[in-house]
Amino acid sequence: AGTEFERDGSQFDALFKDGDTFTIGNVPVTVMHVPGHTPACLAYVVGEAVFVGDTMFMPDYGTARADFPGGDARTLFRSLRRILALPPETRLFMCHDYLPKGRSEYVWETTVAAEREGNIHAHDGITEDEFVAMREARDATLDMPRLILPSVQVNMRAGHLPPPDDNGITYLKLPVNAV
Repeated sequence: AGTEFERDGSQFDALFKDGDTFTIGNVPVTVMHVPGHTPACLAYVVGEAVFVGDTMFMPDYGTARADFPGGDARTLFRSLRRILALPPETRLFMCHDYLPKGRSEYVWETTVAAEREGNIHAHDGITEDEFVAMREARDATLDMPRLILPSVQVNMRAGHLPPPDDNGITYLKLPVNAV
């Protein structure tokens, strides 16, 4: 990221930790730290709903990969179990959806009960060791997302581009001999 990157979080309007609360208008939101996909993943509990971020997907697609920088399959499993320990009727809203074979429409909402029963990676009965073995084996077959390196550089700056170099041009830095 270079030496200009602030490492104290000052580029963000607010930093949250597990259990913190904030409001959107007059609606209270509770922060749930759910690391594993990345170390910084959060879910937001709003009443009887949870916005799960990239931690899990619809039951027929499974769970987030855990091979991103700082990701960890065992940590992801424990985060998933925290979400799945919520009441069965809790509504879960996905960050995004993929279309697995057999489904032709995008969806964005499910429940804790549906995930416990049918999540292809994390349904009830899957042990931590089984999940870790599956997740690590599957992740080993996945290519790095095409835009991961530029997106990390922008994400860690709260959506801002790096400052321009001496020539006035802003660059995103990409390694050419290591990833």
